[in-house]
Amino acid sequence: MAILISADDIKQQLQGYTPDKSGDFHVESAKLADRQFDECLKSSNLDIVILMSGGPASGKTEFISSYLINQNIIIFDGVLPSELGAKIKITKSIRSGKHVSVYAI
Repeated sequence: MAILISADDIKQQLQGYTPDKSGDFHVESAKLADRQFDECLKSSNLDIVILMSGGPASGKTEFISSYLINQNIIIFDGVLPSELGAKIKITKSIRSGKHVSVYAI
């Protein structure tokens, strides 16, 4: 079973979150997702990491639930908005002994 790290899922657990104020919680949830990703790289024995990339409402969540969630992998579900951010996650994953793929949706 996949380990799914999703800033959107984290956002919904934050105190005061409501869908109409979603943007107000983006920075905090993204930081928490990054921290959770780093911890997962260190603690999980799963050796495949999938970094999801794509804009809001692009179908990433549906793709994950249809094709990836039942695999033994780590999934970082985010928009992956910058090349630098992607490079950092890829480098950390490789240093942790993981194989990395980026899925652009």
